[in-house]
Amino acid sequence: MKKREAGRRQNKSAEGELLYELQNEYELSPKLSEQILLSAKQHLVREHTLKEGQIEVTVVGIEERSGKVMEKMEKVRVRLTLDHGVEDIEVEKEFGRVGLRQVRIERLCDEAIEQGGVLSQEDLSKHLSCSLRTVKRDIIEIKRRGVQVVTRGVLHNIGRGQTHKAKIVGLYLEGLTYSELKLRTRHSVGAIKRYLESFTKVVMAERRGIVEPGEISSVTGVSATLVKQYQEVLRASEKDETKREHLAQLVERAGYREGLKKTSKYSGIVAVPMIGGSR
Repeated sequence: MKKREAGRRQNKSAEGELLYELQNEYELSPKLSEQILLSAKQHLVREHTLKEGQIEVTVVGIEERSGKVMEKMEKVRVRLTLDHGVEDIEVEKEFGRVGLRQVRIERLCDEAIEQGGVLSQEDLSKHLSCSLRTVKRDIIEIKRRGVQVVTRGVLHNIGRGQTHKAKIVGLYLEGLTYSELKLRTRHSVGAIKRYLESFTKVVMAERRGIVEPGEISSVTGVSATLVKQYQEVLRASEKDETKREHLAQLVERAGYREGLKKTSKYSGIVAVPMIGGSR
């Protein structure tokens, strides 16, 4: 009786209204509807709170072209991660302050684009407390490593390009190890694993029949802009045997981790993967 009463209360709540609309108006399954509700709750709450190391700034909208006076350009508010904690510490230890600054340049530019804005080189100079000449020199070095840095001055000449996250995922699928990726891109192993995890979420969403970038973004928490880039990487990997093999390994590991979570959740037993036999 109590279970039925709790169900009726949920149906009368705002969450119940959303679940009803997802299942009846959009014809989504109950399970997928619940996943979207959970993601919505997490991300809507998160959007109201800046994380440690983040700032919120106003930048020019990504669709604005040069030629207008600044006052007449569309502006958007974006959140930028100036300090990513342990990951940034690891990068600085390995590659020094210059390497860390270059990683931050990539991150800030990509974050702005994912939120519908675009940074200028002057913006980067201001937020990273360095000279404009230093920013320009760093961008040249980043491009030399094969990663495109999209700032307002070049956006409409070269397009939005591929973010460093999609680039790193593509290199991993080509067969580069974590160590090789770290040396080539100067991103920490922790960051590389995070990019691969977000990419895998997009892959798993597609395999469950969710293909629209907006819907995948709602379920996974990955921005729609990055979802589209990950989908491009995925399409390219399907045409290459080596990439298909590494993609299959990623998906297999994701399924294994999901299985461990379910075991831990429903049985109360903490699952610990063992390597090299018993101990």
